[in-house]
Amino acid sequence: MTWLRREAKLIAGSGWTYAALWAISRALIAYVWSTYAGYVVGDVKYYLSQITDATSWSSTLVEYPTPVAWALQVLRLVTGGNEGAFVWVFATSMLALDAAMARMTWRLSSPRWRVPAVLTWIVFVVFMGPIAYFRFDMAPAVLAGAGAFLVRRRPALAGALIACGGALKLWPALLVLPLLGTGRRGSRAAIGFGITGGILALASLVVGGWQRLLSPLTWQSTRGLQVESLPATPLMWLRSVSRNREWIVGLSRYNAYEISGPGVQLALQIASVATLLGFLLAIILGVRAAWSLHRSPRTVAVVMVAIILIMIDVNKTLSPQYLLWLGGPLAALIGGGEDDSKPSLSWPAIWALICFVLAFLTQVVYPMRYSEIVNGNGAHDAVAFLVVRNILLLIFTVIAFWQAWRLTSLRTPKPAELGSLEVEVSP
Repeated sequence: MTWLRREAKLIAGSGWTYAALWAISRALIAYVWSTYAGYVVGDVKYYLSQITDATSWSSTLVEYPTPVAWALQVLRLVTGGNEGAFVWVFATSMLALDAAMARMTWRLSSPRWRVPAVLTWIVFVVFMGPIAYFRFDMAPAVLAGAGAFLVRRRPALAGALIACGGALKLWPALLVLPLLGTGRRGSRAAIGFGITGGILALASLVVGGWQRLLSPLTWQSTRGLQVESLPATPLMWLRSVSRNREWIVGLSRYNAYEISGPGVQLALQIASVATLLGFLLAIILGVRAAWSLHRSPRTVAVVMVAIILIMIDVNKTLSPQYLLWLGGPLAALIGGGEDDSKPSLSWPAIWALICFVLAFLTQVVYPMRYSEIVNGNGAHDAVAFLVVRNILLLIFTVIAFWQAWRLTSLRTPKPAELGSLEVEVSP
């Protein structure tokens, strides 16, 4: 028995064990995609059509920052514009980022927390399902996670990576705030972010002009109420149980399913106010974190998760892939524990479980039950998954904000309540 225990311990502590687990789990995702969710490739085909038909950078994928079009154009050139090859290369690129995140989590996590952290990433992506590989949101998720892991080791690189994430989705630039501060590491993070972000913004301006540089913001401002968003949740539920067809769901010119009918304008107004307040709240929390005495990767990751949740909640165009953004910081949150804190069912583990449930419900909503949700009334059982997901998302946001606020307090923390977070003393 002693020999068996020793061998089991060696296997459980081997990186090859989790590499094999990662490979098996990704094969499972591939099976789900090929069997139940083949149509999730639609957005990737849309990317290809846009960069193929566009006559200039200023008219290519104007809903995204210009660097997105550059990266996709590289994939188009590699695949010769063949649609099937483009889809496979795109998915393979996202899979490579997934593998890189798993590897980074294993290498950069505290030794005592290495296994829980890599398992968190592996399981979270499994619950997100095939959409993880057919949207490019894997990139900002991995960049955010890398920024949290590297905040103390390589602060300048951490800031540069967050700038790259902002160049893909704009608002992830807010995630640089918890990396900043008055110490040397904060200054380096700011320099890395500023130089990288400035170069990318200048290149985008030169290539596409001012209108193209700002087009992602103007594009979002004129969109309607997407069916998965929190502001649309009450109306979607009423639509599902109503016998009258007062609410209509249809595919808009923004390639998203939006709801129209009674209460939609009010919901849009609420979303606009909530977006402004959420943005301000995220900035306040980020600035508080920047001035906090507690500079561990776990603290940075907690603030990142809170900011991501806030921006998801207030968004009138919530798409299922947005939940993937939580994965990188979540892995850093688990892996950022100190070696003298024993793994236990503490709040980081509870956070991971909540994120697993959110990811699974998101996969049920899209792609599993999406056709029922958007087609016709009476699909209250399918819409129930959306309602539960969004309620849990809102509750988790409150919990995450409260915890982030506590961890960024300027008072001296108690090791028991903060998980033995390290206090940074600037040289």
